[in-house]
Amino acid sequence: MDYFKVNKYSSVEENILYISNNLIELLKGNEKEFGKLVDLYEKKFCPEMNINIETSIYLAMTFLYGIGMIEVKDKKIKLVVK
Repeated sequence: MDYFKVNKYSSVEENILYISNNLIELLKGNEKEFGKLVDLYEKKFCPEMNINIETSIYLAMTFLYGIGMIEVKDKKIKLVVK
């Protein structure tokens, strides 16, 4: 599946840009560990159990790290404010 392609056949839960936007919203308060971030995301945005959501969140975090929006220090993920 091409995660960076947005079309009418892919669900919004598989859209990396949508997940990235939600992760930024969750990280605005303070830094969080990956496991806690996944739990918060599942509770707030994806109430039904989705087995691929952790992979999608990881891909969205890789995207955000690649464009310099987040940084990782001591296993904690922090939003970078520019």
